Amino acid sequence: MNSRAGKVLAVVVGVLVLLAVVAGVVSATRDRADLPPGSPEAVVQDYVAAVYDGDVDAAAAHLAADSGCTVEDLEQAFAEPANRVVLRDSRTDGDRATVRLDFVRGGDGPFQGEWTQEETFRLARSDGSVDWAITGAPWPMYGCGEGWRP
Repeated sequence: MNSRAGKVLAVVVGVLVLLAVVAGVVSATRDRADLPPGSPEAVVQDYVAAVYDGDVDAAAAHLAADSGCTVEDLEQAFAEPANRVVLRDSRTDGDRATVRLDFVRGGDGPFQGEWTQEETFRLARSDGSVDWAITGAPWPMYGCGEGWRP
């Protein structure tokens, strides 16, 4: 009986490991979410992708002119890699929008915990423009502008 129970347990564990590997491969090869072009969510997605790609010029192109943040601020910022970035929610009210993301980190092994860092991006359209721009000092910068340096 113990031998049969051991074999059943080994098969169950093997199936669970196989399922975990398949889930990891599917998650790692998943394409970016299709968001409506020009939407606040798409602007934030493009900004985060540019930051992770190290393309500070492309990231800075998504910042509002009056945000106070520059390419130099982005070059000095540290963006800790995330296992995944999740759109938590978004709200649009006229020419203002808020997009909240969860940066999920950790969880590299079967007994490792994950932790989530929530970040809020504020966007605005100015002068009747249809283009959204990120305002303020967004992730991964937490202070920008004249007179502020770490």
